[in-house]
Amino acid sequence: MSEPIQNLYEQRFGAAIQSFWGTRDSQANQQIARGASDAGTRGSVTGGQHLAAMENLVADVFADSGIPMRRETTILPGYYRGSKNWDGVVTYRDELVAILELKSQSGSFGNNLNNRVEEMIGQGHDINQAARRNLLGNLAPWFGYMMVVEDSPRSTKPVAGRMPHELFPLDEPFQSKPSYIERYAVAFRRLRLEGELSAACLVATDRASQSYWFPDPTMSFTAFAAAIRGRVVEVLGALG
Repeated sequence: MSEPIQNLYEQRFGAAIQSFWGTRDSQANQQIARGASDAGTRGSVTGGQHLAAMENLVADVFADSGIPMRRETTILPGYYRGSKNWDGVVTYRDELVAILELKSQSGSFGNNLNNRVEEMIGQGHDINQAARRNLLGNLAPWFGYMMVVEDSPRSTKPVAGRMPHELFPLDEPFQSKPSYIERYAVAFRRLRLEGELSAACLVATDRASQSYWFPDPTMSFTAFAAAIRGRVVEVLGALG
């Protein structure tokens, strides 16, 4: 694999974005035709498979790097909860290589962002606590997260948010009224810094044009693929 990672996956990532929007719209239309549409944009995701192309691309990165991502059980034990069914689990020689989550958000940005961030914090902390209790094998856990956010005026405009208690001002990054997409970037950066997250891919994409961009270059798909390759190299070096 001497070809640069960006050249290997850039075209396929664009195709995965197109599949994401196409599947969402198809699922929403099918529910409307059945007279069973969900509130808001939820109907476009409750049918599942809208991130299937992304998951397949991530699986190919693992395979290209030297460890296939087999579609076997994805349920792992937790520490604060009994178990969780993850979007992706990669193993090699009976050791855990990677845990993956792939999520998306379109609309209802305020409440959904807070819920998603709280979920990410809990997931990362639970993984690390489970590892400390020897529930996840002998290797240090690797948690990768991909987040696809709709690029719209609602997600990119400045957001003041709710004012905190007068004695306790907002933390510095939130004082400049960051957009919802920027708030995701802040959360991902801090989760990585604190060791609750190993790698992240944050992509913003426009529904009409199906174009996309990365709010933080360290969270591009190229960077995410490089992190996967690095993890595989680490595991192969440790296990042979």
